[in-house]
Amino acid sequence: MENPTDENIRLIFGLKVKKLRSDLHLSLQSLSQRSGISISYLNEIENGKKYPKTDKINELSKALNTSYDQLVSLKLNKNLAPVGQILNLDLINDFLFETFGIDKNTVMNMVANEPVKVSAFINALFEISRNYNLKLEHFFFSCLRSYQELNDNYFEDIEEAVASFIKDKNFNNRPAVALSAYEQALSGQYGYHIQGTDFADYPKLKQLRSVTLRNGKTTLLFNKKLTDQQKAFLYGRELGFAYLKIDKRPYSTPWLKVDSFDHVLNNFRASYFAQALHINKDTLIKDLEMFFDAPRFSAGALIGLLEKYNASPEMLLTRITNLLPKYFGISELFFIRYSSKEPEKNLKEISKELHLSRHTANFEYTLSEQNYRRWITKSLLKYMLEKKDGEQTKIEAVISSNGNGNEYLTISILRPMTELNNNNNSVTIGFALTDAVRKKIKFLSDKSLDISKLGDISKNEFEPINELRKIREQKEKEAELERLMASRV
Repeated sequence: MENPTDENIRLIFGLKVKKLRSDLHLSLQSLSQRSGISISYLNEIENGKKYPKTDKINELSKALNTSYDQLVSLKLNKNLAPVGQILNLDLINDFLFETFGIDKNTVMNMVANEPVKVSAFINALFEISRNYNLKLEHFFFSCLRSYQELNDNYFEDIEEAVASFIKDKNFNNRPAVALSAYEQALSGQYGYHIQGTDFADYPKLKQLRSVTLRNGKTTLLFNKKLTDQQKAFLYGRELGFAYLKIDKRPYSTPWLKVDSFDHVLNNFRASYFAQALHINKDTLIKDLEMFFDAPRFSAGALIGLLEKYNASPEMLLTRITNLLPKYFGISELFFIRYSSKEPEKNLKEISKELHLSRHTANFEYTLSEQNYRRWITKSLLKYMLEKKDGEQTKIEAVISSNGNGNEYLTISILRPMTELNNNNNSVTIGFALTDAVRKKIKFLSDKSLDISKLGDISKNEFEPINELRKIREQKEKEAELERLMASRV
């Protein structure tokens, strides 16, 4: 593989030649005549594909009225300074150039053509990232959300892979899929050793759901406190990694460190595989048709689906977001998950968010929509938490307007998870009530779906998080995980 430093040297040299030629108002043909270098070779030099030998550099420096040393120097003048900024950014090099294969030379030429504007833009991004404590992982997950949105959160290739797995492995995914079927597939087909643990010897890892160890034989350690629904997702995701032959992946749940966008994307693909495997697509489509065809909204019907598929609220609603755009024509929807184990942070931490919107081209409108969706979600959950009905699983639905003439149906499910000391785990799905949607969902005429029963909620509920404490705890967990892995080798 070619040394990236050599590539950067060629790029910088080519941009300097192009900039000097432009300052002198010389065409490629004129520079060719002055230097004796062919137009095609000059073009390759300026595009960073060729680095000329000493004699040609001498001719170029004379033709461009500069010195040899200035031309070969990697020091950039003020106008080309943004080039150096970009070439030295890991985010740009790893994320844009390597992960997505964006042509580096094209970007560099854009910088060279408008260096002042690009420099201002780069500095603005740095300032925003400093002020809002943005990290590389935030860009990764933002990109993943965009990837989901561009595909309406439905991925035919993974759906087909699940169908092939069911056929190849003779896997029965009619609801509800038994945990023993997952365990048999993991151990029998892929040689997994599955073991429950309380991480007693590694106290810093007690809040983890799982750790996957590879030391000859793959060992999956899962937290004994997990619910059956969580185990089903965990097992299904491991089957996804194995069947899709994914090597770049996280080895703990939740992650302790986000290494690359490949890890983020691959984890999403394996997670999608798990949900599609656990919740049979054809069966759920029929169930949703019956649910939407009812004259009144029924929380009991949703609870029935949770029980039928032995699925967590998050898994069920996420799977529904996969199917609504493609099979029901409901493409403008959102999904939000709040999760907090600390009461003082209740309704303050969004741990997962997805927006499929027809208004993505209008930034201000999109931002307004997102703020509204968060507000209605928080309002609905606050209302549910204040109810004193003693229900384990709480489900509410409302029809609300965002003030811009659009109405939404919003459904929230709150299910305490006492096993993991998490009483404030909730998921919400909502979608715009277009004319097409109103024709599909009969219970929208149900008068009980009324937002007037909800109180206002402060817009300043989100509190800052102590980043130093979080970083310290993260480092401790990473060290504990490394000790665990080392002990297993």
